[in-house]
Amino acid sequence: MSIKNYLTEHIKKHPSLMPQDVVKLCYQAAFGAEHLLSDLSAAKRYFDLEFDGVEAVDGELCEMISDEVCRINLAVAKAKGIDRDMIFNAFVSSAKISQSGNDRFVGFLEEAEEVVRSGMCNFSLDEWREFLEKYEDAGMPAVHHSQRYRDAEKPSYRIVNRKNLNI
Repeated sequence: MSIKNYLTEHIKKHPSLMPQDVVKLCYQAAFGAEHLLSDLSAAKRYFDLEFDGVEAVDGELCEMISDEVCRINLAVAKAKGIDRDMIFNAFVSSAKISQSGNDRFVGFLEEAEEVVRSGMCNFSLDEWREFLEKYEDAGMPAVHHSQRYRDAEKPSYRIVNRKNLNI
């Protein structure tokens, strides 16, 4: 399935999505979360703090963002009693999704623009292009979710390659 299909589903579920959230989804689908694991013990401490602090809720455990990659919702995992170490280990095993991440990422951004151009998003094509221009000028780094998305969605998840998922 195309990244456009995953992004379209994501937009329907998360209307608070802003341009940087679309970029984040494309980045995660292409690169995984390798940038978060430069210090494994710090990553584990942060994960444990986040897992302990998240309120258990019912919902969708795994939200696919590409054919290979999903976001495991920690609040739902906690409600279902899923072992935190299993999630963390799957996250670590999934840190690097693809050897060709850069090419994939650029392709995903091009496909994302098609979705934005369709008018599905709660932001304009001009807003998308303005964000992308600044993003490219900054060297295309990993980004955080927008404040709007964080406030509305309270995201708490880990990126996992589907092949590492044993839930």
